[in-house]
Amino acid sequence: MFSSIRSTPRILPRSLLFVLGILAIVLSVPGQTAGVSAFTGPLISAMSMSRAQLSLAYLIGTIASAVMLTPAGKIYDRLGSRATGTGVTVALALSLVGLTQAPRVLGMLAAAGIPSAAAALIIMSLGFFLIRFFGQGMMPLVGRTMVLKWFDDKRGAVSAVIGSVVPLAFAVAPPVFNGLISSFGMTGAWFIIAAVLAPGFALIVAFTFGDPPADYQPPVASSDKAVGLVMKLAVGWRSMAARAGRRMGLRPSKEPMRPERDLSLAEARRYLAFWVFLLVVTLGSVLITGLTFHVVAVFAEAGIGATAALAVFFPASLISVLITPIASMASDRLPLKYFAMMHAAALALFLIAIPLLSFGAPAYVLLVVSKGMASSMFAVNHTVVWPRFFGLEHLGSISGFSAAWFVAGSALGPYLFSLSVELTGSFWGVSYAIVPICLALLVVATRADNPNLRKARP
Repeated sequence: MFSSIRSTPRILPRSLLFVLGILAIVLSVPGQTAGVSAFTGPLISAMSMSRAQLSLAYLIGTIASAVMLTPAGKIYDRLGSRATGTGVTVALALSLVGLTQAPRVLGMLAAAGIPSAAAALIIMSLGFFLIRFFGQGMMPLVGRTMVLKWFDDKRGAVSAVIGSVVPLAFAVAPPVFNGLISSFGMTGAWFIIAAVLAPGFALIVAFTFGDPPADYQPPVASSDKAVGLVMKLAVGWRSMAARAGRRMGLRPSKEPMRPERDLSLAEARRYLAFWVFLLVVTLGSVLITGLTFHVVAVFAEAGIGATAALAVFFPASLISVLITPIASMASDRLPLKYFAMMHAAALALFLIAIPLLSFGAPAYVLLVVSKGMASSMFAVNHTVVWPRFFGLEHLGSISGFSAAWFVAGSALGPYLFSLSVELTGSFWGVSYAIVPICLALLVVATRADNPNLRKARP
């Protein structure tokens, strides 16, 4: 079943590996936008940079990280979860320690005659590359992929848990990091976070992580308590979906859960479905990150204060957490192209809401609901699709390629929103330019069938 997955000794029950895999994703937060945002102000002061210069360094570092993720995914395929996870965790910790020395290095380069602005840009571009590559890119890839390998029989359930827990954890990170900065300063906060990663979590990874052996078969009657509650929800959802489907004359999907032959990245790229899901996930990354970065300014343009602007994230996250388990369970029953269609539609509504914010509560609610819906669709379209459509043998390289695109999207989003203001004088230009793209993706997604169905075409 796992013909080319390197076998490693199984040390823990897979339910505990499931929890540790999620923890790896959560601990990637120092390299995520939510984690970096807490250090923006202190970095601007310490590095004598403008906000625009720091944003440019963030863009450069993130794009460079995205370029490296595909070959890094192939390395993961060869080395496995334990070796890659341990190395990545230690590397992220060392990268944070390195950032604590950024102001000192800047002073040394300035003393050597290098212009301060250029030196600061180079230092921070390198620093952002390291934490984005090891944090936003590799740690989630290792944690998520390991879990998917062990839970090949419950991909929908585990993606539901991941999609519910991780956003809430990321939402908690900024105030926690701000508290550390207030108490220990920027460098002290980074040292504390680095210590949690290594030796802390790195030792756990080294002694517990592992991939399924080649002859591994998921248990028929699982006793995994970590996903027990979600599986109960799945039973209820499936019963409800079956009743609703019978009333509407719909039949259960015959979409295969695994391909007969696992496809390589090169083979996967020949299919329309691959590009539809890749583009909708990337576009979501562009738009959600762009709004997050400029949220106060976007709402100010509509005459709405900062308090209301920042309050948009909690209800949107709550909607995402409520919808994600249902969507993930439904993904085990329905053709996945419907989730790409819903994702594209949610992004279109999200963009339509931005120019309408000045009209009051209805547009605000539309923005909250569409953002929450887009986030919940991301959990399915980024996690469930690749193993179902293309198998597990090359999952690391395929996931790495996908991660490279959405990481690049997260880098381009803030710049795209800024460019809209520069060219049109308003953030509304983003909506006018990208809504047609979302609608085009919605139409094309109707043909994004599972490649393992006879009607699917390369």
